[in-house]
This record gives sequence, structure tokens and C-alpha cells, in this order.
Amino acid sequence: MIKINHHLHSTGSDGTLSPEEVIKLAIKKDLSFICFTDHYPFPPGYKEWGRDFQSEEYYNDIIRLIKKYKDKIEISYGAEFNWVESFVDWTNEEIKKRPYDYVLGSIHEIKKDNILYNLWPGDGNLENILNDFKSFDNFAKEYMRQIKMLISSKLFDGIGHFDLLKIYDSKISSDLENNASYRKDVIECLDLVKKNDMIIEINTGGFRRPCNEQYPSFWILQEMNKRNIPITIGIDSHYEDQMDNNYSEAIDLAKKAGYTSIVKFKNRKRIEITI
Repeated sequence: MIKINHHLHSTGSDGTLSPEEVIKLAIKKDLSFICFTDHYPFPPGYKEWGRDFQSEEYYNDIIRLIKKYKDKIEISYGAEFNWVESFVDWTNEEIKKRPYDYVLGSIHEIKKDNILYNLWPGDGNLENILNDFKSFDNFAKEYMRQIKMLISSKLFDGIGHFDLLKIYDSKISSDLENNASYRKDVIECLDLVKKNDMIIEINTGGFRRPCNEQYPSFWILQEMNKRNIPITIGIDSHYEDQMDNNYSEAIDLAKKAGYTSIVKFKNRKRIEITI
């Protein structure tokens, strides 16, 4: 089985392994391709977390390592940009600063009344969301509105952890699947993805969270396949024991949904890989 990891983090952002340690581990795990997608800093004045991410020193190190290990593993350089509605122009200019192979757009929090609500289990996050949004349905509606804008911006090659909002509980996934309004929003998003020629990753990070399944849910994968939306596999790894977590499950789900290939990126161009 060919193995790739198209979404991973190193000490270039919030990972625990240096870029070279990541590469050595990937080789040890028999991966043939990896893409560094370390978090890009948030816009100035928006959120201070990660101000030192994606440094120039880190970037130069990645370029050096791509050359050093070119005979052992294929490596792409990318970045995970956080979607921020009010900083579209800023994000566009930041993306232009480096020759990325892959630009991933993700949502990690929702802003309401100048308060950021992190999509993260713990710290009372779900309780605060239910209290301030009045219902999870309202929160889901806002989340999907943001996803639509992310897609429509045409800034990104792919979408990270498409339905991250289910992270809090395994029951949320089935509730959302049976929610007619949410399904309608998802279908509209997928039609936009197809129109804008983007991809969506199968992100296995959800297996390590309370939802205990991949992002996106299987029914969404099936709808993606109906629209011939390309996919890749992203482990969203941050730690040594995560480099190829649930990779075989992701491939099996892709095949079950009707996929016969996944993609990787070089110079922001897709390259198809048969599975």
C-alpha cells in the first residue's frame, strides 16, 4: 500500500518533532510522500497564538531537507492557513510570499461578538457555544457559512478537517447527518468545491478526538465522490506516534465511498495516485 501524509506539523508550528525528525520518522514508517503543512501565524492583532510559526529559518531548513532526502522520500512544502473572514486580502498577500506546493485552508474557531470560540474539546468550549449561540444548530449554521466563504475566496488548494465542528462528541456526527438544514449546507459547500476545483482531505485526526471518526463523515465522502471531488489523506500529525495513524482506515473509507485514487501536490498542481 502506498502511504502518504499530506497534513502534518513539526516544530515549524505546534508539532513536537523537528522537520528532519519528521522526515526520518516518515522514512522509517515507509511513507513515500509527505507534505509539511505547519500552521501559518494568525493576522496581526487578531490572535497572538503562533506568532513565531513558519519562520524564515524553518522555511530555509525545509528547502534544504527536501534536497537532502530527495532520493529517500518525496517532500512537499505547504502551509495551513486559518480562515479569517475579515483578513482575506492579508491572507492572499501572505500566500504570495513563498512558493508553496500546497496551501491548506482550515477553520479552527468561530468568532461571534468579538469572542473566539475554539473548536476544541475541553475547557468548557462546547458549553460556551451552546450558551452563546443558543443551540448547536445555530453554531453549525455559522460554521458552514464560514466554510462557504473559505471556498469562495479561491485562496486555497484544499480544505482541512471539513466537519471539525463534530469534534466534541460521537453523537454529534449522526445528529448532523440527520439534520436537513446542515445537509443542505454541506451539499452547497461541495458544489462550490467542485466549481472552484478544490480538494478535500480525509483527515484521520478525528479518530484521536471524542468524535472518534475521520473528517469528513462517510456520507459526505460519498457526496464528494458523486461530484468527482479529489481527495488526499492527511494524518494531521503533531507527535511521534501519529505519523501514519489510521491511514489504512482512511484508504478503506475512500474505496468504500467509490474512490480509486488520491492526490498529492507539487507547485500547487495535483498529481493523481492510484489506490
